[in-house]
Amino acid sequence: MGSIFQNKICINTLSPKPGITIWYARIPEIIHSIFKKEARPDLRALLNQLFKKQDFIKPFLSHEEINAINGFKALKKQMEWISGRYLIKQMMQQLFLGNASLDQITLSYLDQGAPFLTTHPDLPVSLSHSNDYTASACCKDKEKTLGIDIEKITKKPDAYFMKTAFTQNEIAHLKDDAAQIFKNWTIKEAYLKYIKKGFNESLHRVEVINNEILHNNNKINVDVFSTFIDDDYILSLVSD
Repeated sequence: MGSIFQNKICINTLSPKPGITIWYARIPEIIHSIFKKEARPDLRALLNQLFKKQDFIKPFLSHEEINAINGFKALKKQMEWISGRYLIKQMMQQLFLGNASLDQITLSYLDQGAPFLTTHPDLPVSLSHSNDYTASACCKDKEKTLGIDIEKITKKPDAYFMKTAFTQNEIAHLKDDAAQIFKNWTIKEAYLKYIKKGFNESLHRVEVINNEILHNNNKINVDVFSTFIDDDYILSLVSD
């Protein structure tokens, strides 16, 4: 694990296996660093705001991205989206696209929501965010696939969530522990991103048992990496 300091942002780095890099950072730090002081949003606000390129210290969003941000109805969603884009753009510029300006590095989406770099769709990338953190992952091997998820660990989920998120078989193997439950949830969500379907796939067709993944009752040959962050966040990566 290492750290990169970009302006006032501490970007934490992980290399869970050769060729794969994970960056994660705190959303409040990103927001404090990228907005001009007079344009800095109040993170406690609920309603969305309208943003312009001029609101940022250094432009890093395209006109299309600004329009997308202004289409969200909640400020929280806007801040998560902006922070995630900043992190992945910085990552791509530093690791792969040093000659491109940040506003030229844009993401598009497949039909079922999986992101890809518009100009370099063969570079594997994945994004996630939860509460105060945003995370991104990439791989230099263009033949590989990956998916990442980060979640804040809160109190143990209620019975409705458990029955919705997990099969009875999964629940039977889970410890009665919030951290373990959230860990399995992040692995499942990372796998759904790995297969580029997200929640378009049934949660009950994918099972996570003892760090192994079964899809339609078939064991999937993938690598699973999980790590705790600040004791109350869990980050998981699924890769080839």
